[in-house]
Amino acid sequence: MTAPADLEFMAGLLAAWGFPPGTTIIRAEQGTNNQTFMLRQGGIRFVIRISQTLSAAQVDAEHRILQRLRQAGLPFQVPEPVAALSGDTVIETAAGPATVCRWIPGVRPDLTGQTALERFGRAAGLLDEAMLGVPPEDGRGDWRGNPLAHPAVPHVGALCRQLRAAGISAERVARLDTVSRRVEQEWLAGDGALPTQIIHGDLAASNVLVDEDTGEVSGLLDFEFAGVGFLVQDVMAALFYSGALETRDWQLRTAAFLRGYTSVRPLDAAEADALPRLLLARAVGSALSRAGRWLNGKAQLSEVADRIRKLEDTTRWLGTNGGKLRSLAAAGGHG
Repeated sequence: MTAPADLEFMAGLLAAWGFPPGTTIIRAEQGTNNQTFMLRQGGIRFVIRISQTLSAAQVDAEHRILQRLRQAGLPFQVPEPVAALSGDTVIETAAGPATVCRWIPGVRPDLTGQTALERFGRAAGLLDEAMLGVPPEDGRGDWRGNPLAHPAVPHVGALCRQLRAAGISAERVARLDTVSRRVEQEWLAGDGALPTQIIHGDLAASNVLVDEDTGEVSGLLDFEFAGVGFLVQDVMAALFYSGALETRDWQLRTAAFLRGYTSVRPLDAAEADALPRLLLARAVGSALSRAGRWLNGKAQLSEVADRIRKLEDTTRWLGTNGGKLRSLAAAGGHG
């Protein structure tokens, strides 16, 4: 249950949405970007999210995207914001903008099997297809920019010196610096040929729900990072975070996801060619993002070291398998 101080704060929010006294409040697992609470009123469940990173205007834009998606006839659910008594779906609080959404039934997927990955891929393709008409101004930002750009990390070289002084090994710091330079050079070379639109931006397995009985995708969550990006970035993020690339049978698992995705939206030659370098850019961006949180006192140094290890693993993996990944993507997971 929430701590007493939280309960007083939550009571005000519950009143704003008209929830009666006695509504059950359970704090969900703490995330990086939000505080989340589960509510139960009789047999009906809701989710309260208090954003730590978005402004009220950005949450409003996210809600416009969700409204459009709920009208798109998708075979799975996306969050449905509930209006407060004021008529607003976002309320400013001292802790950040608060929203209430209806609970979506489902469980986290087991993505070790090819069938689950193919279903996930198809859901991702359907989502991207449905987001084609979303106006760019409704996106949080533009994810096509240099992945090394981070407000808390103005210069990678300076960050590397700070990490070295804090105790990260010289070899590991040098690797971060070298790969970051490579990613910046490849990014600056341009990806102008890649199809662009509003994308989800964070298609991790943790943002997917499946029906416990059938295994079919029942919901896609967390659209707070939805913004203008290269369409293939959603494919890259799903593969990066699903674990599909991390096993000996990675080709079978990756092919399954790609078959699902390309059954809705085939990748073109430029997208297939870009996939390995986008994966490397994502790994660098992940390490720098965590380093930025460390610089701001919001993450442990060990977390940064873990992200750098992940970057090292990704670099080695792409050196061996990048060409095979391109071929699989070009074939849409077939052959």
